[in-house]
Amino acid sequence: MVSKIKETIQDNLVKRRYRWYQEQIQKQTLTYDEWIREKEAQEDETLRAEHRVEHAEVISYDECRADFDVRRYAHGATPADVLIFHAPDASPDTRGISHVLSWFEAHPETVIAYADEDEIDEAGKRKNPWLKPDWSPDTLMSCFYFGGFFAVRRQAMENCPWLADENPLRNLYDLVLRLTEIENGTAHIDSVLFHHEKIEVWGMEETYDDLKKAAYVRRGWPLTPSGKVSIIIPTKDHPHILSNCIHSVLESGNYRDFEIIVVDNGSNEQNRARIERMRDMLNEDFRFVYHYEPMEFNFSKMCNLGVSLATGDYILLLNDDIEITQDNWLEKLMEKAVLPHVGAVGAKLIYPGTEIIQHAGITNIHLGPAHKLQFRSDALKFYFGRNRMAMDVLGVTGACLLVKKSIYDQAQGLSENLRVAFNDVEFCYHVYEMGYYNVVRNDVTLTHHESLSRGADDSTEKLRRLHQELNLLYELHPSLYGTDPFYHRYLVKDVLDAEFYTGCRYDFDKRVEKVSPEKIEGVLEPQWHNEVLRIGVEFAGDMGRWQRGAAGAGTGDWMIQGWTWALQVDNCRYDFSLLLKKVETGYIAPGSSTEALPEDRGEVWRIPCTRQFRPDIDENLHGIVHTELPGVCVTFDRDSLPEGDYLIGFLWEDTCSRQKLYRFSPEMLTVRK
Repeated sequence: MVSKIKETIQDNLVKRRYRWYQEQIQKQTLTYDEWIREKEAQEDETLRAEHRVEHAEVISYDECRADFDVRRYAHGATPADVLIFHAPDASPDTRGISHVLSWFEAHPETVIAYADEDEIDEAGKRKNPWLKPDWSPDTLMSCFYFGGFFAVRRQAMENCPWLADENPLRNLYDLVLRLTEIENGTAHIDSVLFHHEKIEVWGMEETYDDLKKAAYVRRGWPLTPSGKVSIIIPTKDHPHILSNCIHSVLESGNYRDFEIIVVDNGSNEQNRARIERMRDMLNEDFRFVYHYEPMEFNFSKMCNLGVSLATGDYILLLNDDIEITQDNWLEKLMEKAVLPHVGAVGAKLIYPGTEIIQHAGITNIHLGPAHKLQFRSDALKFYFGRNRMAMDVLGVTGACLLVKKSIYDQAQGLSENLRVAFNDVEFCYHVYEMGYYNVVRNDVTLTHHESLSRGADDSTEKLRRLHQELNLLYELHPSLYGTDPFYHRYLVKDVLDAEFYTGCRYDFDKRVEKVSPEKIEGVLEPQWHNEVLRIGVEFAGDMGRWQRGAAGAGTGDWMIQGWTWALQVDNCRYDFSLLLKKVETGYIAPGSSTEALPEDRGEVWRIPCTRQFRPDIDENLHGIVHTELPGVCVTFDRDSLPEGDYLIGFLWEDTCSRQKLYRFSPEMLTVRK
């Protein structure tokens, strides 16, 4: 009887918890429509309201046929200074027109400007925004990414030839290609100014190829790539992997003007001999240069050493675990690398035996460099065809990176201060700041046998090195901290969301909570320690650094942002708190976390936190029960903890029983006054 009463009580507790859990999800879910309208209200407060000199004429794409005459808008009582072109399924509202006129009035150098757009349903709800990059010349050669709304200064258009085709879209594409050739004349108004029924991406079709070819000719860009490519392959103790890579290079494609240079930083004698035999067995015309020099692993130094031996006009950095699977791969990479404005060129990389994306370009978010679309299936089309086309990006991975040797030398190669991580990213950022555009060719697909070369960052020592290299990246490029010209300000930046979602998925300002740590002693019982807990720490440090990079260090409260979930339990039932444990050294995890157990009954600080909605985490945890609320984002006073190094962990407490779980991660918070 007693046990039945207990069971009934627990069932009621569980049901009550489930209701609470769903209420929290609903409470923390913000629709795009709500979010964007709030953002726009803030924008409109700064919109210039005084009388404008400029006047606009609004023109549907359907009107832009062979007989279109721009001169008709040059006369009348109020001749148009700006022509606004729009997709025919809607008309721009007064807000959009006002923003365009304000922009042209404030930026007299602007000849042509495009804006962002979204869809609107019959109930007036906004959805599916296309938040566009800043001026991207190579993206425009892939598709008409100006989309359904752009504006032109009439005077500039009067001097521009009109294609006069019966297809209005061909006329518009040709017009935009011509006007964007005017130096510094193209602008992105990074606000959502057009709302229509359905966004259609066009311009990829063959019917526009002649317009693109003509644009190449006008710009003086080569139509056919040429030049010798020096392929640099760093390696150590992976002769079978290296063999697969080299043979796939030799057997694929029609572009044959290349040399291969292998840099080995210390394979054992047996593997060294195997690589030398592999070289000697090749036809003399295809033998690679093999440079053997034992040294501590430093990816940058190995690449730079290989480049010093190169005789080519172009440098291709290639991991030994890359397998070439597309015949025209090098030719297509070279088509972009030869262009005068292009810096580094990369390819789309896929995990072996799958359609799962590993790399489709590097995006710079608040957390640092991110591989957007990683672990997504390439069988699907993402964000208006992003994984299908060549696009301008801030960075590409050094696993496959092609660049002119002159640019590589001008950038002084890869930074050897970044031995393991972010060296390729830093190089791309450097090249971008030199004035070049980096391009990822997502129409070139190669296989990357990733993780064969190095282990995971799963110890305090490795994580500390990773954070140091990340900090160095932004010390070298402070202007790029938390920003990316090819990734819209309204897309998620504060968490690593794999896809291209708006900030309503995770609005940092609405999530961060101020809390107070409390010191606890002797309350972590050894039997509570459990490996079922999983922990991710996205940021642990000074909030001033989070907000402004190195310039803000030492000016803010302490901040921790991350997540936690558990295997084999119903995640819904638990409340959790952050734990901070002061230590002299870290420990290795996973598999060795028991080394920390003897210290867990010592000085530990507990930090209360609200469980936060993180759909980015939940959607990757198939089969785990109730993982919608794994997030945490807290700040606390700089003086609330003594100086020292603190391991970061979590304490889980079952709200429907007395069970408790805890575990520490190898991540640390370093407190310095």
